[in-house]
Amino acid sequence: MLDNENCRIDTIQIDTILIVDDNPVNNKLIKVILEAAGYKTCCAKNGLECLDKVNEYLPDLILLDIDMPVMNGIDACKYLKKQPEAEGIPVIFVTANLDDNILKEAFNSGGTDYVRKPVNQIELLARIKTTLDSRKFHRERLEKEKLAGVIEMAGAICHEINQPLQSIYAYCETVTLDGQMEKQVYDYFSNIYEQIKRIAEITKKVSRIKKYESRDYLPGRKIVDIEKASEFIR
Repeated sequence: MLDNENCRIDTIQIDTILIVDDNPVNNKLIKVILEAAGYKTCCAKNGLECLDKVNEYLPDLILLDIDMPVMNGIDACKYLKKQPEAEGIPVIFVTANLDDNILKEAFNSGGTDYVRKPVNQIELLARIKTTLDSRKFHRERLEKEKLAGVIEMAGAICHEINQPLQSIYAYCETVTLDGQMEKQVYDYFSNIYEQIKRIAEITKKVSRIKKYESRDYLPGRKIVDIEKASEFIR
């Protein structure tokens, strides 16, 4: 009998796990274990069906049997690792075949780990959690590196903008101090002067951003909320 309370995993985001096994009893058993632990699941009965399910659900992890009809697990894994949208999905082989050569081929195909059949729920959940935690850590690290690169580029752009901006700013300030200028021309230069100060303030905020939030700009498009980003650094 499954100990649902002891097996439940606290998750902020519910991960989806694809279970691939030609034995419906095995699929059902693993499905019950995972759903009791708080995961979403979907199932396939062979490697070929696995490929279709990956395209349909884009799961966070795949539990993949090795010996299956139509397409075995190793061939399915090899194919998935060549697909840009699926290559990052971790694969844990679930198999009764513990032959060293088979396991070596499974890992060479792109497998992350393996679990022995018949499955032990504690071992299965522990390996899944470790694999998903590792994937999330890797994603967060890549996002931080990406953010650091964007921030550095933004700082460099702001620096380049500020150089000509200061020249225009100084010129407008000099011109507006001339008391002989016609009022309409004076007003034009005053407006330019104010807009330049606004641009300078924006570049100052951008150059100080360390992290940011985005907001909706157009349908299907987001932009950085500079005002909120500037709040992070106060």
